[in-house]
Amino acid sequence: MRTLSALAAALAGMLVTGCSSAPSPAAPSSDPTPVTSNASPVDSSRIRIVIGDVELTGRLFDNSTARDLKALLPLTLTFADLNGVEKSAPLPRKLAVDGMPDGDDPRVRDIGYWSPEGDLVLYYGDVGYWTGISRIGEVDGDIPAALRETGEFTATVESA
Repeated sequence: MRTLSALAAALAGMLVTGCSSAPSPAAPSSDPTPVTSNASPVDSSRIRIVIGDVELTGRLFDNSTARDLKALLPLTLTFADLNGVEKSAPLPRKLAVDGMPDGDDPRVRDIGYWSPEGDLVLYYGDVGYWTGISRIGEVDGDIPAALRETGEFTATVESA
């Protein structure tokens, strides 16, 4: 009887472990692991974003989309706020996305590209994972509070 009880307990433990480690096919992942192989900084790709008296510095990552943006610089763009977490501006043309992941979860201070609309994006809040987002760079330091509070603004984006 003791052997039978031990065997039943062992089988129950294996079943519970097996069920808990298997992903549920019906539950979509709300926070997929971002692909970071396309998001490594390259020091030679320093950029500057000038908004009136405010100057942000940063760097572009070494990926196809960032390289395509760099080829367009300098640019003067009009940014607008979206949902109190990001500022976005339409680019003159869509950028290449060869080799980029389908989507990403940008961090605060990231520079991104929203491929469905062809927008350059500055993230100052948490947006979560979205298909169509590509992380293409990051801003040094903090995004100034004044940027978070302002609505639409014009900025010059240039190589530094």
